[in-house]
Amino acid sequence: MKAVLPFIFLVISFSSSELLAAEVAIGIQATINSIDIQDPADSERTIARMTSDITYFPTVSLLSDEYYFSKDSNVGVQLQFDWSIFKADKQEVGGNDTGIDLGTSISGYALSGVPVLFYHFNRHNRNEWNVKLGTGLGLGYLKLKGDYQITDVTHPDYGKKKQANMDEVGLAVGVYLEANKGNHIISVYNFSPVTQSGNSHFEEYNFFLSYKYRVNIDDLL
Repeated sequence: MKAVLPFIFLVISFSSSELLAAEVAIGIQATINSIDIQDPADSERTIARMTSDITYFPTVSLLSDEYYFSKDSNVGVQLQFDWSIFKADKQEVGGNDTGIDLGTSISGYALSGVPVLFYHFNRHNRNEWNVKLGTGLGLGYLKLKGDYQITDVTHPDYGKKKQANMDEVGLAVGVYLEANKGNHIISVYNFSPVTQSGNSHFEEYNFFLSYKYRVNIDDLL
């Protein structure tokens, strides 16, 4: 719980500043997850990789107003907070990239707070389809629990199952492609929180395809 406190303070500061959250977007997303588990003694060495089939989960985003560098500029910045659920229950073994069921599973949720620098195509025609392409680096929170099997044949613990239990804050890297028309949002993005505990180093890769409906917070008050 302590690990998520920076997120609480960040959201409070975000809501009380000039970058006042203006919209909430609620929808459903199709997700493919991948979790790299690396040797704590060598962060370049991946000892297990968890994967998943396409799964469907609800999703919620909190969005700030868009701030553009000038009145006519298509380049701008937007703060975005995302919440997502994940479950990876297969592992890559040898050259099998599709994943094999080894009886292991890791599940949890991730939060991210990322300032997104974007380019807005067709910005001034909001009632038509317009597109934003952007990227950002911010704060990520990862909560996961489960187990995995070490599949690196050169590792002394090869074939052994290990427990995974993480509740940590780390970096979050995001790449976004978003199509908007009115209050409708269709987005494709990748979000990768990178966290480390005393036992393992985790890198989670999430690929999302989502539909969301945008609601102005002022209309709810």
